[in-house]
Amino acid sequence: MKRVRYWIEWLLVSFFGRLVQALPFRVVQKIGDFAGSLVFLADRRGRAVALANLEVVFGTALNLKRRRRIARRSLQVFGKNFLELFWTSRLTSGTVDKIISFEDPERLRELVESETPFIAITPHFGNVELAGAFIGLKGRELVIISQPFKNERLTPIFRDLREATGHKIIVPDNAVVRLLKALRDGKSIFLFTDLTLKLRDSAVIIDGFGLKMRVTQIHAFLHQRTGFPIVPWVTLPRGDGGYKVRILPWLRFPASSSYQEITQACWNQFEPIIRENPDHWLWVYKHWRYKPSVAERKYPFYANRSSQFDLEIESQENPEKAKDLGEQIREHARRQRERE
Repeated sequence: MKRVRYWIEWLLVSFFGRLVQALPFRVVQKIGDFAGSLVFLADRRGRAVALANLEVVFGTALNLKRRRRIARRSLQVFGKNFLELFWTSRLTSGTVDKIISFEDPERLRELVESETPFIAITPHFGNVELAGAFIGLKGRELVIISQPFKNERLTPIFRDLREATGHKIIVPDNAVVRLLKALRDGKSIFLFTDLTLKLRDSAVIIDGFGLKMRVTQIHAFLHQRTGFPIVPWVTLPRGDGGYKVRILPWLRFPASSSYQEITQACWNQFEPIIRENPDHWLWVYKHWRYKPSVAERKYPFYANRSSQFDLEIESQENPEKAKDLGEQIREHARRQRERE
């Protein structure tokens, strides 16, 4: 049955992919809005996660009606993001500006012409796919991590779409080694920075909206190993239905900076923008999988207590204990990997 289902999925994605490529861009956006609304109505579990996230972040500042509207709009944004990826095959370096552009053309020139490799980062915010296509079409190729689909027939479809604009897609296996090699070979890379990692994976804990988030540290690690700048950016809507890419200040950190300090500083670039434009962040994602045993604030219903999480917080807040606590943390992580 799984094999049959995978064949059906492949046929549907192949068919609708070609259909999307043939439609006008504005029609594709309307379909994305409709699809996002359907997901919001049909996915009860995802809807509950999104509403819980919004409640713990904004509290009484947003009533239930407003939280539902933001959650629905967030799914519409990412529905369009998904469909517009298929439409990128119609874009060229001369026509892409009609759909998406840089807020500051000088920053675009600096980015494209830079002889120094860089580490581009963004959260799951706005239309990331079109922004990536835009940067590639303007002449800056990036190395990007992409999670393979469980249905292996779908993976090459999306890999080819993303590589069509010049980028290189790699899988998560040995990704750190591959990204480090790419940077040392003079290539720039792109990463999402709001990925919440499981306890078996190496991560750091930062404060996101006043709550503890266990997130990837890979961009901090690569920066410290290479010294190449971190380039934060976000994609925002334009008034004409298109998008604009905003490049934030390039970041460099002293060699003495910890991975946690770097990761926190990067997140601090994004949080105010998400607060101002909440519709464009992926609220349906479980950003707070873990919570401290003693929490001063309310966490979403899906957050779990964990001894390892508590140890990691203690280790970061008390660096003098890091060495002693490190062995306990590694033992917890090892047991977690064995259970999974």
